[in-house]
Amino acid sequence: MQKSKRMHDRLFIFLEKYLSSLPFRHAYIKFFEKATLEEFKMVGISIDDNVLHVGCGALPNTLITLAKHIKASYVGIDRDEEAVETAKKIVEEYGLENVEVERGDALDYPIKDFDVIIISFGVEPKEKVFERIREEGKEGVKIVYRKQWDFMDVIYGRKDFLPSGFKIVAEHNRRDFIKSYLLKVS
Repeated sequence: MQKSKRMHDRLFIFLEKYLSSLPFRHAYIKFFEKATLEEFKMVGISIDDNVLHVGCGALPNTLITLAKHIKASYVGIDRDEEAVETAKKIVEEYGLENVEVERGDALDYPIKDFDVIIISFGVEPKEKVFERIREEGKEGVKIVYRKQWDFMDVIYGRKDFLPSGFKIVAEHNRRDFIKSYLLKVS
């Protein structure tokens, strides 16, 4: 079953890269804008916050939506160099000076100065990423962890992974079958 999760992740990466090359990529970002803003009400991002999005992908709609509507400093990282270069161009199209996109891996990227860390659905190995946040993250860091809705656990062969050493502060079910948890180190 874990195979279907990996296949879904690869398919999503391919589709995101493809969509990022099309003229209607801005419509795609706009389509998810309301869902993203609803999701992030639970977080309470402030102007002084430094926000890290792990696994921002080629089409960084979360970063763009947040940066357009909530003043803060945003950094998106991804391990895929092609995705990073595409994401940089798209962010530039929006003229967002408070967003940076870099090649990086959550297992060794500097995380200690971030107030909010967003962990995308496809980020792996989750256990090690969360262990690192728990050990090296800023005190009081807010973590937004995205996963599929619970009914899809059977398809992906992974029961609701919740990292040990974290407390669920809030949760939100998006309409695109993504469930978000707001976590804090316990």
